Amino acid sequence: HGDKDYEEDNCNLPEIPKEQVKGRWLYEQDITIMSRQWTILVVQEENRLNNEHLYIFLGGLVIFIACACLALWVHTDSRKAAKINRLKRDAESQRARLMVSIANQAAEAERELNDYVAHEVRNPLSAAISAHSFVRTEFDAKKPFETEGSIESVRADVSIIGNSLHFINDLLRSMLDNSRASTNRLELQHQQTDILADVFKPIHSLLYLRDCKVEVLIECPKDLVITTDCLRLKQVVLNLSRNSSKFVQNGFIRLKAKVNKDTKKVQIFVEDSGPGVPSEKRERLFSKFQSSLDSLNQGTGIGLSLSKKLVDLMEMNLWLDESFHSGIEGSPGARFVIDTNTSPEEVRKEDAFTKASITASIKTATTVPLGSEHESEEQPQEKAPSLPKGLSVLFVDDDMILRKLFARTIQRVAPDWTIHEASNGETALTMVEEQTYELIFVDQYMASVEQQLLGTETARAMRSRGVKSVICGLSANDVRTGFEEAGANGFIFKPFPTESNALTRELLYLLDSTKDV
Repeated sequence: HGDKDYEEDNCNLPEIPKEQVKGRWLYEQDITIMSRQWTILVVQEENRLNNEHLYIFLGGLVIFIACACLALWVHTDSRKAAKINRLKRDAESQRARLMVSIANQAAEAERELNDYVAHEVRNPLSAAISAHSFVRTEFDAKKPFETEGSIESVRADVSIIGNSLHFINDLLRSMLDNSRASTNRLELQHQQTDILADVFKPIHSLLYLRDCKVEVLIECPKDLVITTDCLRLKQVVLNLSRNSSKFVQNGFIRLKAKVNKDTKKVQIFVEDSGPGVPSEKRERLFSKFQSSLDSLNQGTGIGLSLSKKLVDLMEMNLWLDESFHSGIEGSPGARFVIDTNTSPEEVRKEDAFTKASITASIKTATTVPLGSEHESEEQPQEKAPSLPKGLSVLFVDDDMILRKLFARTIQRVAPDWTIHEASNGETALTMVEEQTYELIFVDQYMASVEQQLLGTETARAMRSRGVKSVICGLSANDVRTGFEEAGANGFIFKPFPTESNALTRELLYLLDSTKDV
């Protein structure tokens, strides 16, 4: 490199024999430079780490760390898998216990329901059977109805039979409404409702009893209007009023409404002068299957449970005023309070409101479960409009007796109508192709040896074939939605209404629905 000092230093390097070179020889080569023989040795100095050993050590360390990590992962994964399996076993065990518990609860609920229905149905059924035997005995006599006393006796027995059957029907309908309310399948239709005209007065007429010591009173200002579901509110007040009518022997049943001074919200009261609700039964007052509220075990109690569910559905409150006293000695009475949580409104005079009120009153005939003890031809009722003349009606049901009774029922209110019968859906489809019917009633379930069309399937098939008739579904079960989706215009719960005015209003409502087809 031209560095003289460097050259001098290298030239003055002492010569060392190879034998004196200490350390491990890693490389040796002889070379000739400038006529001199040079031996190049690459020596590993003493006290220095061997690279090979270093590499071996580092490699072993890496392998050890990798093995340790792998072992740790395997151990952790095994523990995790064991924990997951244990959790799965515990979950399956809990699920099995839960399923057993649910099954036991369902079995217990079913048993309670069966016991409840058997208990509530047994008494009216026994009364109806007994009354029927007395009527049968009178008819089988050599000279039936010979005396005025025998006529009155038969009339009373027939009334017992009717009341008992209506009681059972109302019980089943209330249970169905209870189930629908529990699952929120009841659709509310909010509209302006005049509490006096739309709720209290219709209920007053239903509670009317001739020669009765119980007075039905109304205290409500005129034009007290709120927006709510008129039909369901009427059903709640009617259930509470009917409950009172079972216990009150003397005194009053009062329907009252006012605006609370503090909250400015409308409150509705159902008061009576009965024996009151025993203190030990107040905690379970609105419980399902509360069999009785008095010592005589009267009534089904399901009406209160249904009323509570309907009130909750309408976002209202229902409670018992324990401070109430009727003012009659020996009759503390009871007061049920409905907090509507709604302020009074101004009355609207539009035609739409009037029509909605009329429609709601028409629907009440079959939708609100009414007891029979206050429903008779002697009650003051508005005269129903007349039905159109000469209609052709098709009734589809597998029960021959029901078909004949239906024809007799229709001919009571429309003697000039022509009634045709079909025992199954297939026959009905053939008949609608051969003849036009203005009104068709179809039962949902029609038993047969061979599988046949359901009522909803029959209605859907009729619509697909272009049938424009008014179709109404019939069933003891809640299949209204199924019939509506199949194209039916309406749905009626069995049994079919038989009271003349109620039947006429129902038929008019169905015929008025033709515009929706």
